[in-house]
Amino acid sequence: MMFKQVIIGFFSIGAFSSTVLAQDFKVNGKVLGSDGRPIEYALVEVSQNQTGISGKTQTDSAGIFSFKIPQGGYLLKVNVLGKKLSEQNIEVKSDLLVGIIRVENENLLDEVTVVGKKKLVERKIDRTVYNVENSIASQGMSGLDAVKSAPLVSVFDNKISIVGKSSLSVMINDRLLNLSGAELTSYLESLRSDDIAKIEVITSPPSKYDAEGNSGILNIVLKKNKSMGWNASLTSTYQRNHENGVRNGANINFSAKKVTSSLKLRQGDVGYKPIGTRELLKDGKRVFTDETRVDRSLSLGLNYSLDVKLNDRSNVGLIYDFSRSNYKMDAGNETGYYTDQKLDSLLHTKSKQDWKTPLHLLSLYYDLKLDTLGTKVTITGNLLNNHAQKNNDFVTTTNDLSDVINNTSMMNYEVYSGQGDFYRPFKWGNIEAGAKYTELKNRSDVGYYIKTNGEWNEETNNSNIFSYNESNYAGYISALFNINKYWTAKAGLRYEFAKYNGTSSDADVLPISNKYGKFFPTMYLQYKPDSENNFTISFSRRINRPSFESLNPFRWYTNPYIYNSGNPSLKPSYSNNYEIGYSFRNKFNVSFFRSETEDGRVNIARYNDGIYSNIIENAFDQTNTGITLSYYDTLFKIWETSVSVNGYRIKVKPTVPEIQATAQSSLFYDVKNTIALNKEKSYSVLVNFWQSFPYNYVATRMKGQFETALGLKASLFEKQLQVSLVANDVFRTIRNRGYTSYNGYSDEFNQYNDHRRIVLSVTYAFGNAKLKQNNRRIKFEEKDRAN
Repeated sequence: MMFKQVIIGFFSIGAFSSTVLAQDFKVNGKVLGSDGRPIEYALVEVSQNQTGISGKTQTDSAGIFSFKIPQGGYLLKVNVLGKKLSEQNIEVKSDLLVGIIRVENENLLDEVTVVGKKKLVERKIDRTVYNVENSIASQGMSGLDAVKSAPLVSVFDNKISIVGKSSLSVMINDRLLNLSGAELTSYLESLRSDDIAKIEVITSPPSKYDAEGNSGILNIVLKKNKSMGWNASLTSTYQRNHENGVRNGANINFSAKKVTSSLKLRQGDVGYKPIGTRELLKDGKRVFTDETRVDRSLSLGLNYSLDVKLNDRSNVGLIYDFSRSNYKMDAGNETGYYTDQKLDSLLHTKSKQDWKTPLHLLSLYYDLKLDTLGTKVTITGNLLNNHAQKNNDFVTTTNDLSDVINNTSMMNYEVYSGQGDFYRPFKWGNIEAGAKYTELKNRSDVGYYIKTNGEWNEETNNSNIFSYNESNYAGYISALFNINKYWTAKAGLRYEFAKYNGTSSDADVLPISNKYGKFFPTMYLQYKPDSENNFTISFSRRINRPSFESLNPFRWYTNPYIYNSGNPSLKPSYSNNYEIGYSFRNKFNVSFFRSETEDGRVNIARYNDGIYSNIIENAFDQTNTGITLSYYDTLFKIWETSVSVNGYRIKVKPTVPEIQATAQSSLFYDVKNTIALNKEKSYSVLVNFWQSFPYNYVATRMKGQFETALGLKASLFEKQLQVSLVANDVFRTIRNRGYTSYNGYSDEFNQYNDHRRIVLSVTYAFGNAKLKQNNRRIKFEEKDRAN
């Protein structure tokens, strides 16, 4: 309640300040070049000879300028690098919208980019902006390296995350990039950091974005350039842990007056050797498993995008992405069953798993500008199809008896979506509104076969066909208010309605059907008393729906006596998220946060009649309260450093008898350093370190772990050749160790996933280095639920 009262109080203060301080009138406008592109860093000045009153400001990346001046007549001038490009008289009687100012810029484009220099990190009302072009750590490197250097961002084992968030979406130029895992990291490696202007870290997404998940968003904004022609780059990465691994990529871009296109190819063949143990205790019974695996991930993919400019106000485009991943696991485990420390039986299992996942994604879009002030409409449509196949062959031997089993799973899911978005700027801010419809279909066929006397026989009790259909309807409206020069507010409301039904071939599983609609508000307030201090406050409500697989009641076996299963009775979970932040000189940041989760989901382990099961259930409510401190700076012009610390306390309130109430505090910190070795900053070293202290995840107590990463990187031949050599997990300290306590159960585990490795990466770029890539992407968040 305290956070809610603070939010109301902040908005009340902002409204009061608007009345007291509104003494001047606002002047807004936009500066465009003769080619129709915005002029960034143009100096806009107003002056009044009679009174001596004057004012000046710079245009932003969209060419927009804004300032406040008293009533009267003024001379407005636009200058770039000391050259006067425009001059006009204006009369200010109230807030004035000057509109579009067009200037000749044929000989200025290359010069304009050096007029101003932004801070390395900037705090906005609803996001933190990392200006890549001002970063030493990100120069002459891949897009993935730039992401690694962004504040509050962690890249670990092909997973990109934001501190304090359970999931993450990545966008290019405000369009969602529908890739994850190794596919996503391979794609980002194909980008060049020199093509990236900034990375926006959004910890509390506005109403424009889906309310799904406790997720953050990374928005990668590419530099703008009018150069025509083509360019290309080739990237190859070799890694060595216990296995050899390679990743390769090619990126080809073309730009003409009305057409831009990009083709990205990717290929990977990476291996790992995980090892681990697990021990389950209950009422004097003990199950101990020791497993060693050799995993190999094979992947192929391509991404093609095309954008066609129909006229000065409209353009159409398409994006097609295909990926085919093949994940192979060759595992051997030994499982012992004990009673009062006496061995009852010992099982030896050899298994070979083969997961094939072909994914097709097609996106179409149409953009229409309704006026010269920036009003626009965007219409998009998406289609996703995946026919995933999993096959697990395992042989379990005990007491000279063998069980030969084949467990198969075939999932065919399709996702369709269509949406429309509207954007309208005003003198006082802007309004966004939109609607979206999504249809999801999934059919899963799981088979369990036992080989007897040389013939395969299906065991129907462990086989299942599950069909699932879901429809989602959503609408939103959001408004940004520039209250005065100190206060800015943003508020939005999103409504989502969902209905679904599912049926199973298992007669014991009843059909499921449900429908529900919820509102999801978002609110932000920013107070900037001067250029050095920045206060923000935000609130958002979000939903986390079950994935297709977690709703499916099929059983996936590790051996004949251990299985995992979904649950068709799962409900969505909801969370309320609060945050109060302060930034000093865009270098030191502190945020107080609180997240309240209802109906959280977790796997519940049970051991009954010799069968060890893991079934996902709505099992708890939770609060997470904490503080995040961060510092970003460039020291001595050669040393870029960032430090972040996240301290938090999690309280769990169980809703099922197996979970116990817990309250636990913990700490995580991350230190990143990049030091240039020469004046040109073409050679540098990196020293990174992070540590996670012991923490609780619902009923699981995780032990602490840390990582040290050391590296060298070089940018040669005017940044055409980029080379990096990085050693990850130098001291082999990343281990998943811990235990889970239920009422009557104890489950202890120790897993090492082969994280220590040497990674050598080489990228060669050629062609027109100034060419802008076509990296338009579509919002399509439902893809994550289909995985």
